[in-house]
Amino acid sequence: MLCPRCGFFTEDEVTVCPECGETLIEETEGQPAGAQAIRQGKKAREAVGKKPEPRPEPAARIRRAGASRAAADLPPVAEAEEDAAGNPEEPSFERRRRSAYLEDTPSDAAVPVAKPPENTGMNPVHMVNWVRVWIILLAAVMVLAAAGWVVIEKTEWGQKIKARFGLESTSTAYWSIGEERMEKGDIQRAIRDFETARKLDAENGIIDVDGLLMLGNALEADGRVDDAAVLYEEIYTETPSRAEAYSHHIRILQSRKNPGDMKKAGELMRLAYEKTGDASFRTQRSDLLPAPPETDLTAGFYEAKKNIALTSYQGYDVYFTFDPEAKLPEDGTKFTERIPLDEGTHNLRAVAVNGELVSDELRATYKIILPSPQTPRCNLAPNTYKTRQKVRLKPGQENENDDDIIIYYTVDGSNPDRDSPIFTGDPIQLPSGWVILKAVAVNRHRKVSNQLEVKYYIEAKPFPKSAFTADDVPASMKLNYVTLTDFEKTYGEGTPAGTVELEGFDSECRRFDYPWGYAVMTLSRKSWVLVKISITDAGEIKGPRDTKLGDSESYVVGQFCDMMQLESDSGNRGLYSNSKGTGKIWKQEDGTKIIRYRYAASESQWWELDYTVSASDKVTAIDLYFVP
Repeated sequence: MLCPRCGFFTEDEVTVCPECGETLIEETEGQPAGAQAIRQGKKAREAVGKKPEPRPEPAARIRRAGASRAAADLPPVAEAEEDAAGNPEEPSFERRRRSAYLEDTPSDAAVPVAKPPENTGMNPVHMVNWVRVWIILLAAVMVLAAAGWVVIEKTEWGQKIKARFGLESTSTAYWSIGEERMEKGDIQRAIRDFETARKLDAENGIIDVDGLLMLGNALEADGRVDDAAVLYEEIYTETPSRAEAYSHHIRILQSRKNPGDMKKAGELMRLAYEKTGDASFRTQRSDLLPAPPETDLTAGFYEAKKNIALTSYQGYDVYFTFDPEAKLPEDGTKFTERIPLDEGTHNLRAVAVNGELVSDELRATYKIILPSPQTPRCNLAPNTYKTRQKVRLKPGQENENDDDIIIYYTVDGSNPDRDSPIFTGDPIQLPSGWVILKAVAVNRHRKVSNQLEVKYYIEAKPFPKSAFTADDVPASMKLNYVTLTDFEKTYGEGTPAGTVELEGFDSECRRFDYPWGYAVMTLSRKSWVLVKISITDAGEIKGPRDTKLGDSESYVVGQFCDMMQLESDSGNRGLYSNSKGTGKIWKQEDGTKIIRYRYAASESQWWELDYTVSASDKVTAIDLYFVP
């Protein structure tokens, strides 16, 4: 069956076209069906050719649906039938249009006849809806505007457009625009863009090192070298691991050649190597600075005193110090002669100086530990002996062959020192009673050995007399106890001689002169007490233990304890030394001597008795005083 609307053919007898949905019409008068219809449909298709004209589907439907509407633009029914019958070559869609119109028009209706409208090139059914057009245009504009906003705000290309016009944009866009302008030679505008980008990064806590390096290059290109140097310093301060900023700053320092710049360049090379690990900085620094000085003594441990020399093979001046806080070369000493190293640890630091260029430091530690001698030995074992004994001393076993060993000894109870007698090889006579032999050895390095100490008890008369005490005073006038009133009862009133200063006294001290000498009183608890007696002229007053002016040294010494110790090389002689006091003869430069006895009540309080002996061996003064 052939569809009269679309020309679709189907062999089945159907009432609806499966292609276009048209209701298929049964064969009527003047309308073929079956095989004839098939042939007519084929002819119709051949008449229109391979590209049949498009069927006016909307118009046909409108006309079928509007059967009651006047059809002034269609030909009369009779003409339609005649054309259909007499024009078999007419396109099928035109015949269908006419048939449809005839079917929808009642046969008894009066149909007005009108001419078809002129062909104006416009379908009279599709009228232009301008409201809809404007709505579509407005929507299109809005879509385009939104797309443009997205492009400008959300893409790098859009941000760069904003940056070019100086609008608010990203730092990345400004860095990029600045780089483009710099490549074109527009340095001033490039710097402005870089500064803007730098400010935006700073607000967000970002450091774009690559961008800052471009800014530094732009500043240099603009002749602002000092500003560029400041910028490079900021870069490597904030990001010390980047080497480029160090390199640029070093290059600027070397090119400017201002005073101090070369020294600063060398220090910056050292810092750059420490922070980046780039060995090129170390090599560059070695080429710039003088070589460190050299020493002729290898650092290390030595058991003897040494001296060293410092040299610069390049001929530069050398400055050195042993002070760890000193700044070289400013606080150092210029090397001119060999430096002696005594015992101890010496941390040497030295630099070579060429103008303002200072080399790296030479550092060397010398540890001088001089050997100490062994403890000396003696040939008399500690024991109790019935008779007077003599003893010999000798160096320790390891020092037996050393000819530089000196042995100092004492038998008076004091510890030996350089003012003690020296053992010369002659036997030492030990006194009676309890005797403590003490000795030390000293080598050429002035190193002192441990102390030898041996105790003896010699049961042989005469035994030494007792030591001086606080009770040894003239006429029982005990110092720090006797008041001025009691003293005047014995010796009368003295002549006031004003105030004097005495060792250890903060209170007022007054002197009273007498024919035999003078006495000194101090105020203690509202009373004046005796603190000093000085006998300078013969008279009724005598010294302790019946000593007096004019006595000899040996007589005075014989009244107190004497352990028979020999004089030292200085002429001094120890008499005794115990926990309560000491006795010693001190030789003065003018040839006189002072025999001094002390009795200690405590570490800070003692009584002292001095005898002044002239070069002619006569006592010329006796002084007894109290020290609080």
